Amino acid sequence: MGTGLRAHRRLLGPGGRMVTIAFDLSRPVRSLGYVAASAVHGRGRVRLFSGNPLQRDMDDLARLVTEGKLRPAVDTVFPLDGTAAAHRALEAGGVRGKYVVRVV
Repeated sequence: MGTGLRAHRRLLGPGGRMVTIAFDLSRPVRSLGYVAASAVHGRGRVRLFSGNPLQRDMDDLARLVTEGKLRPAVDTVFPLDGTAAAHRALEAGGVRGKYVVRVV
């Protein structure tokens, strides 16, 4: 599958849960069927999430970050001209947190 649902699901511990925000658009029925089947088969469950946050929700998140009550997990910050390096690093794996591309 384009999003690697199977590969990521294998990483779940017993009773683990995975929430995906994307699925393979070239095979939507298969992808959605896989999510549905995970509800009854296997050790890990996959759920689909589609969020459309309101501006006030984003403002609340920004406030919590500014106040130090919420700390984003950032692995590396790349300059804009380092975007290709960021992609290569993501493809290499081992990322702990998000990669950020700084746009000045």
